[in-house]
Amino acid sequence: MADRIELTLRPKPDVKPLDRETAERIGRVARAETVELRDGAAVFGGATKGNLELATRFELGAHWHTRYELL
Repeated sequence: MADRIELTLRPKPDVKPLDRETAERIGRVARAETVELRDGAAVFGGATKGNLELATRFELGAHWHTRYELL
């Protein structure tokens, strides 16, 4: 069985971290199995990168990538 993929959405310097409610909404739209907050970043387990990018765009706006990075 393959390892579960975890993707992290981390704020860039001088950007406020995601709150739990926003992270959970992104995770729900992206169909993530789990959503955790770790050191100011949101970690999504079981979501695909494409789904997570689209969900993040819906929730944070078209220019989310200027404020956050997806790892």
